[in-house]
Amino acid sequence: MDEPVAWREALEGVPHSFYATWDCCHAAALNTGWPTQLYVGEREGVRVVCPLSVRQHRGAIDWVTPTGFSGFASNGAWPGFADHWAAFAKGRGVVCSYLAQHPDFGDGALEGAAAGEEALYFLDLRQGLDGVLAQADTTRRKDWQRWQDRGGQFVTDRDTLAAFLLAQYGPFMDRMGAGRAARWRDDALQALLQCPSVGLVGTADAQGQMLAVILYGWTAWGAEGMLQASLPEGRDHTIALMLGGVRDLSARGIPWFNLGGGVRSGDSVAAAKRRWRPREASFRRLKQTYDPVRYAALCAEAGVAADATEGYFPAYYATGSAR
Repeated sequence: MDEPVAWREALEGVPHSFYATWDCCHAAALNTGWPTQLYVGEREGVRVVCPLSVRQHRGAIDWVTPTGFSGFASNGAWPGFADHWAAFAKGRGVVCSYLAQHPDFGDGALEGAAAGEEALYFLDLRQGLDGVLAQADTTRRKDWQRWQDRGGQFVTDRDTLAAFLLAQYGPFMDRMGAGRAARWRDDALQALLQCPSVGLVGTADAQGQMLAVILYGWTAWGAEGMLQASLPEGRDHTIALMLGGVRDLSARGIPWFNLGGGVRSGDSVAAAKRRWRPREASFRRLKQTYDPVRYAALCAEAGVAADATEGYFPAYYATGSAR
């Protein structure tokens, strides 16, 4: 993280998500306190990058995606990379890794064995706000019309939006019942707000009272919805928030907007996102073990099965913690 220029140069010419950028990973490192770095591999004009945070449990090192969906990204195919990667990790004493692979980047040959797939939902922004509304189902268009009929307004002043987010994010997450691991600390939020490729849009009622805000980040290849906050009376502003982000991003020429997925596969959150009739793509949760003997010993110490593939990975964190 102390080499932002080199990090940014390494990403040049490699299609990647906002989650892979130095700005996003810097904020994520502030949030978790984990040392964070960028893997860069090059061979015959092909470059592979992958952001990594470093954790330790009982002296055992594991790697994890800093935040969101990034994983491997490359500017071409690298046959045999999966074997190279496994040897690279093992040579550095890494026991295992959990990588959230973005579906729009990377190459299948980079990954090796993938564990688990879940849907993410992408809005096509190339036809602008009107195109998104035309694609959405009738209920979404009606929701949008009702918000306008009630006198809803967009808020675009960045200072106002940032102040609202910093004040309301914590109470909003409390109401949502979010655990500590799902939250952004104030200093990490401040770092996100300073990113040049982070956007904010807010909504207000007919009287001008601000009720909700959404934050998203982008690269030339696409945008990622990051977080939002609202007052209790702003719950019905979610549709307008999304469309405010769509309007901003499409004006910037960004081709798609990743809405994320459900909390659980096929839940009500996922169903609500499908009403936009988005493109669906599966992201892979790559759960890779490089030192199976050490991994099995750590699981035995924790009293969990080493072959467990469901739930948190590494499984040995069930009764431990990372530092």
